[in-house]
Amino acid sequence: MIVFLLFLSLFVGINIRTGIVLGIIEAVILLAFGFYRFGKKTLLFMTISSLLGVGLSFIRPSYNKAEYLSVVEEAKDNYYIINSTFERMYVYQKDHPYEIGDILLIRGEKTPFDSVTIESGFNFKEYLNNKGVYSQMYPSDIKVKFLTPFRLHQVKKNFLAKFDSNSSALIGSFLFSMGSDEEVYQQSQSLHLNRLLSNSGFYLSIVYLLFSLLLSYLIKKDKAKDIVVIALFLPFLIFSYPRFVVIKFVFLKLLRWINEYLLKKKFSYLELISFSAIFFLLIDYHLAYQSGFILTYFIPIISFFFINSIHGFKRFKKRLLMTILILMAFVPFALDFYHEVSITSPIYQLILAPFFVLYYFLSLISFIGIPIYSFLNSYGWFLTNMISFFNKINIKFYGMEMNSLLITIFEGMYIVSVYYFASRFKPMFKISLVAFALYNSLLFIPYKNLFVDQVSFINVGQGDATLIRRNKYSVLIDTGGSIYQDIATNSLIPFFKKNRIYNIDLLITTHDDYDHSGAVDSLIEHFTVKQYVNDYSLFPLTIGGMTFQNYNVYPELWNEENDCSLVIGFKTNKYNYLITGDAPKKIENQIMKDNESIPCDIFKVGHHGSNTSTSDQFVKYLSPKVGIISCGKNNKYGHPHDIVLTILKKNNVIIRRTDYEGTITYWQ
Repeated sequence: MIVFLLFLSLFVGINIRTGIVLGIIEAVILLAFGFYRFGKKTLLFMTISSLLGVGLSFIRPSYNKAEYLSVVEEAKDNYYIINSTFERMYVYQKDHPYEIGDILLIRGEKTPFDSVTIESGFNFKEYLNNKGVYSQMYPSDIKVKFLTPFRLHQVKKNFLAKFDSNSSALIGSFLFSMGSDEEVYQQSQSLHLNRLLSNSGFYLSIVYLLFSLLLSYLIKKDKAKDIVVIALFLPFLIFSYPRFVVIKFVFLKLLRWINEYLLKKKFSYLELISFSAIFFLLIDYHLAYQSGFILTYFIPIISFFFINSIHGFKRFKKRLLMTILILMAFVPFALDFYHEVSITSPIYQLILAPFFVLYYFLSLISFIGIPIYSFLNSYGWFLTNMISFFNKINIKFYGMEMNSLLITIFEGMYIVSVYYFASRFKPMFKISLVAFALYNSLLFIPYKNLFVDQVSFINVGQGDATLIRRNKYSVLIDTGGSIYQDIATNSLIPFFKKNRIYNIDLLITTHDDYDHSGAVDSLIEHFTVKQYVNDYSLFPLTIGGMTFQNYNVYPELWNEENDCSLVIGFKTNKYNYLITGDAPKKIENQIMKDNESIPCDIFKVGHHGSNTSTSDQFVKYLSPKVGIISCGKNNKYGHPHDIVLTILKKNNVIIRRTDYEGTITYWQ
């Protein structure tokens, strides 16, 4: 138990840097518990461990040199990560030839790493920072000093090429934690299967048992059999590197073998887990920030404590309780990864588990060298149809985004509930369970939808998307669009889920430019959109007590796509808004001629701040308090143009930009 507390102290100490106040509170509570249960000596060692964690978290090697002798630590299709004298750097290079283990001498410019992140999109900068990568290298010259003979990426690519697209997506996800654009991969994500497969050691454990069972007919002595099974995993470990769940699994199995056969079971399973966790954190403290590390360690730790607390229950009830308790512990992860919790997903996972285990096992055998490709393709077809069927009847609840404080409260209430459950103190367990249930209801029940007034200018990069909510009604004006990613599934739908929006009552697109309407088809396919309008003649539209008026009613002036952009005005309880799409100055002029005035407190600046829109006369005419500019960071068009910014400033308009602030929301 003391070794486990040392691991927790180290882990909490490393994480203090990410949230100082909450981190210190967690550390104090943990140290107080250690002192209360085990005395001063344990408190001293836990304090040293916590301080060591804090110290490690401030180690960030950084050098400025003429050339960098580097080893490739991680390689993807379009980038690789190098390590030069313990400093990790990101290098972008499309279709590069490098593999893990290659040694390169690189000349070039090193800059702090930065990337563009859209609303609710994958935060690549945070992902790399959590791996200890803070800089980007722009090579001017690369000299190869050594090429590893193990061309791992090419071997995996050649192996997956033997299967059809769906089977390749499934096997790539199972064995190598690879993403895919295939529909079966997206559907398995919707069932929350991918994270389970990628970050849980459950399937590895089952495959290990199957190997042990097969070898038991050939090797009678357990000591020899177990080391052979571990050796069989080594090729898979090499080809799945740097996938931490596999590294941890093989390392822990080796530790257990040493403990059982050489040390005569001197250490408990919990101590072995804790030893291995401390070992990896001392090698690379950045693991403490990565979900793969957290999931692969805390799932077995939670299981360990639960098994001891439910030993009196019958087998089925024990498994059910174990599943529920573990799943509850990872609600914050589900909301972070998926922005939702599926109540049917655990059932489907239990049903699919035997089929997945066998597919995992056979895929691994095939990868090792037994060619059963046709059978795996047929099996993949079967699994694809199973996943598709379950996906059609998947019941999900959307949950709000949890910050550090909400997660800490959740963890505290969870630990208290489990503690009283394990101690069989029913009165306090019932109280804590009710409090925990009420807290969770606040995360999922969309109570705000009954009385909310919200206008959000969503950060979709170089594009427009505006969400308007009043009471239970939701209206979306424009969807954005990108040729590099699906804005609907990567940005809009996750944003709706975080706001606990289950459907869009009205979708309006101002015009057909891709950066305004490119995500329409995908949004309608993957989300509930009740009504779609893009015709100027259908206005005014009234919904939820709000009236949407279009001011561009001049088809005789429409010579280009931007000319026909709708100019939409509407009012919420507090402010008047005007969204002008990409309407040019000639449309602005005509609107001013035909309308004595247009009420406007918040002005969505036309054409992302281009000088083709937003004339000085139009700004004076509207007299808005705030001008919202929706544009991509460092976009190739130079939006917003300086002349537009000057006009807005001259007219005392407060300028707000999505490329600076991200999504801009007004709550009323």
